[in-house]
Amino acid sequence: MIHKGKILVAGKSGQLARSLEDCAVDYPEIGLHLLGRPHFDITSLPSCQIGIAALRPDIVINAAAFTDVDGAESNPAEARRINVLGAKNLAKAAASNGIPVIHISTDYVFDGTAKTAYAEFDRTNPINVYGQSKLEGEQLVRETNPRHLVLRTAWLYSPFGVNFVSKVLKAAAGATKLSIVDDQIGNPTSALDLAHALLDLCGQLSGSEWDDFSGIYHLAGPISMSRHELAQQIMAASKRLAGPSCEIRSASTADFPTPATRPLRTALDTSRYRNTFGLSFPQPDQSLTKVVGDLLSQRSCV
Repeated sequence: MIHKGKILVAGKSGQLARSLEDCAVDYPEIGLHLLGRPHFDITSLPSCQIGIAALRPDIVINAAAFTDVDGAESNPAEARRINVLGAKNLAKAAASNGIPVIHISTDYVFDGTAKTAYAEFDRTNPINVYGQSKLEGEQLVRETNPRHLVLRTAWLYSPFGVNFVSKVLKAAAGATKLSIVDDQIGNPTSALDLAHALLDLCGQLSGSEWDDFSGIYHLAGPISMSRHELAQQIMAASKRLAGPSCEIRSASTADFPTPATRPLRTALDTSRYRNTFGLSFPQPDQSLTKVVGDLLSQRSCV
């Protein structure tokens, strides 16, 4: 267990980093340090080395990423600079100090053609620049730092920043109906739940245990569903909380052309993580209702 330990979180403005900060109040034994640009830049190896050497954390979590899927198509160099070079730099700097790294990856490393949920060692085959950059990044983390956990998650939403849940709520406030694709299937994941799972995990592993458990794991919401089904659940939760509500109609991905091709079915099998670490997420409706309530209370989405 980590007792009065320190965790360095690379990234400070993204959904996961802000969720970790929000959840850290429940873990007083852990000192959470969120570091980001310009003072801590993962695209610079010296910056990573200096920051890690100064803080001497027990664990490094890489929550920094280029996550604009369409933007990666028009700016692949920047996506690779952060998702590939940055991942390698952080893992290398941590390894040189004997520090384990938790690297957050994505369901988009798969092509979405599987008929069942993807397990950790199913064939990867990203079909867009973002997915390719994340795959290369996780491969370099594994090669660079022997003490690593590569955690693939999916469809993050939270009370922070812009995400699918906040977009649907905002759109519903000014519409009587919305068309949402019903052929993209994945695991909606509350970034708050993911943050709690990561902090619980950091309390479980210590010392040589990292040598035993290093590898790839899927850590995402427990239920897979379509974007359309998720939007319906968002509307139901919002209506219960006196927020905006409108009709959700079915559409196909082909109806909404985007610069980046989306994989259609990227449901993740999370049993390996659950069986290894004994951790599980709350029921999806509980997680979604909390985030919807938090967003409605901000009144930034209506």
